Amino acid sequence: MMLATRNNRILYRCICSLILLLANIGFLSAQEVKQYYYQGTVADRAVRLYLKQLPNDCGGSDTYVAMYQYGKGKNWIELLNQNDEKGNFCFTEIRFTGVLILKKNTKGMQGIWISPDTKRQLKVTLSLQKISPKEIEELEKRLEVTHYENFDC
Repeated sequence: MMLATRNNRILYRCICSLILLLANIGFLSAQEVKQYYYQGTVADRAVRLYLKQLPNDCGGSDTYVAMYQYGKGKNWIELLNQNDEKGNFCFTEIRFTGVLILKKNTKGMQGIWISPDTKRQLKVTLSLQKISPKEIEELEKRLEVTHYENFDC
């Protein structure tokens, strides 16, 4: 009789552990990284913007990593950002060569680019684009290289 009770407790603990494990797996899979790719213009210059949305490990709002590029060259500009829950973003170019203030919606982003001296303000219009897994992989590599170039000692 005592052996049966002990086995029941062990089985109960195993079932509880399994339930907690499955709940954690479900929670972790819900916290996915999202990638967005935009094309558009700053004034009349073509631009591309890559935006990566990451879950905040400490809770609260998601965090974002971003870079953009004029034309189809090789040089990307890393962007530091602040955002709010309403879809407003303030992206500051590394080395403070400009600031983008954009509003995100389901179809894209709109706003302005401002020079550091605030004397030039240019209209920004970006449209959300579909992107393949291969393109995401290439952009991820470029983001890593760009970040390394900006912050390597």
